[in-house]
Amino acid sequence: MASDADADADGAAVESRSAPPISSRTRTTLDPCVVLMKRIVSKHADEWADDPRGIFSLAQGVVHWRPPPSAYEALRSAVAENVGPESSEGGYGTDGATGGDGRAMHAYCPDEGYPPLLSALKDKLEKENGLRDPHVVVTSGANQAYVNCVLTLLDESDERGNVSKCVVFEPYYFNHVMAVQSARGGNGCGGVAAAPSPSGIDAKSVEGLLVGPTTKGVPDLTWLRSQLETHKYDTGGNGIRMVTLVNPGNPTGVSLPYRFLEEIMRLTKEYGVWLVMDNTYEHFDVRSKNKLPNDGDVRNVEYPCFDEEHVINIFSFSKGYAMAGFRVGYVVLSSKEGKSGRGAECYREMLKVQDTIAICASRISQMAALGALEAGREWVYDRVRTLEEGRKAILDAMGGLEEIVGGDGAMYVMGKLPDGADDQEFASALVEKYGVAVIPGSFCGLPGWIRVCYSNLPPEDCKVAAARLREGILELTAAG
Repeated sequence: MASDADADADGAAVESRSAPPISSRTRTTLDPCVVLMKRIVSKHADEWADDPRGIFSLAQGVVHWRPPPSAYEALRSAVAENVGPESSEGGYGTDGATGGDGRAMHAYCPDEGYPPLLSALKDKLEKENGLRDPHVVVTSGANQAYVNCVLTLLDESDERGNVSKCVVFEPYYFNHVMAVQSARGGNGCGGVAAAPSPSGIDAKSVEGLLVGPTTKGVPDLTWLRSQLETHKYDTGGNGIRMVTLVNPGNPTGVSLPYRFLEEIMRLTKEYGVWLVMDNTYEHFDVRSKNKLPNDGDVRNVEYPCFDEEHVINIFSFSKGYAMAGFRVGYVVLSSKEGKSGRGAECYREMLKVQDTIAICASRISQMAALGALEAGREWVYDRVRTLEEGRKAILDAMGGLEEIVGGDGAMYVMGKLPDGADDQEFASALVEKYGVAVIPGSFCGLPGWIRVCYSNLPPEDCKVAAARLREGILELTAAG
């Protein structure tokens, strides 16, 4: 007769055997660092309760201003159209099939986006980015736009039976790496959640990811050409399927010159590889490095992008238009070769992904985005100029570090801590002792560094936060 202990053991064994597993890809995907930093801030919030300013965040990449009034006016008008007695008649409005009726704000719109917004975006893309009549898919933020690219372009098994690879450059934007890790594997590609590879293969070239080097935030194109050549198939294909570049850079804060971008565009074209350009920070090219003088090669547009079949451009309303919570981004593909072109084919296939993930981006958010566009690029530039005081204060505060990178694009500066310093412990100490939060570089594949954002506080507050940061850096680095 079995004892109670035997019964307990048998029960535990049954419970253990019946526990449903969780994807190993998810388990080895980087933790969301902004969420973790917010937890650290919450943990120490009471300690700073007596300070009227509390803990300053220089961590998450947001802006200190609000969306343009025209965005809220668009919302007000849309709501007004939907609250009258006639609004309850005909559940999807008179134009429900095409999604252009304001009275149908409760309804789905086409997968690719709200038609009036699509029309306005195509006009913007031609005038401001030099992209003529492209294919556009409106997404729930630029992160979903990138996930759409990952799921549309990368294979579990390519023509040689290999997992097709995506190139990112270190330091990388953590959500890009997380997208590839969770969708296509990439165990051990840097950062705090990376598990050691049991096979002993270099952690930076496992499964779906290749992580390339940079020098002061500038990608190494010699390395890239070497990798493209190494992964080239004699059939004409390539084991590398896509190369990702963020410009101006997150997390580097470096804005790359147009001619450099042109070189990487031509290189990826030569090897038949997709180039995914994340232009989320198009309004934050501080020194206008991407603005090419009117020399006849490109039209004199504000932020020129490449209208090439192998180039996919990503944009966002979250930064310049301060609409992060509305979650509106868009992915853009070339139509220059018509319906039979690679861009058109990718667009058609991407709509399958779009329909699976979101069906469509929030219709009311798209209406607000349409209103925001009415404010125009100069409205954004006026607000970006308010960052200059804070940018200088942060650069000055970090001047005591051995090396700093960035500050001329996007809204970030990266700084190298003394050798042997744990960037996560350093960031935690900055919150606890000095009341300022930053992002540890290990989340971006660069341990021993920190990323600092200078856009999320008004100028006067940013200068106070910079003073705290300076004090923290001086004292913590001196303490070893």
